Amino acid sequence: MNYMNNAPAQQTRSVHNIARSAQRKIKNITGMNVSVILYPTDQALKTPEQMLKIVALALDMKYECFRKKSRIREITELRFIGALLLRMNFPCVTLNDIARLFGGQDHSSIINGLARAHSLIYTGDLRFVKKYNTAVKSVDIWLKREEPGYATAGSA
Repeated sequence: MNYMNNAPAQQTRSVHNIARSAQRKIKNITGMNVSVILYPTDQALKTPEQMLKIVALALDMKYECFRKKSRIREITELRFIGALLLRMNFPCVTLNDIARLFGGQDHSSIINGLARAHSLIYTGDLRFVKKYNTAVKSVDIWLKREEPGYATAGSA
């Protein structure tokens, strides 16, 4: 019985070891640093990259915009919303992982973006809140979560 209680912990350690081993092998063979993102199996077919594509489509933008080195408001807001939704729906994705998804930014840029997004929602920036709510609805449909009011910014 004691073995069964330790099984999930042992499986988790095994998965982490496999991921680390894969990262080292890829680096040794190609010289590239990669991150293996682990997330719960209930979303096994859903990835952070797929969610970002859903967000981009919902806001009539291209997925590649997440990686652009631009300060155009539409692109920065897309990244803000993408980062917020990644943090909500993929809690195992780190700030560094998000930075890599956004074209290799620094994790502190992601922290700043999250703070600015929260500020825009808190102050009731109608344009941003409308975009945010549109993206949340699309992601919720994609995740098949149609709970009213889930993760919305409010009626501001």
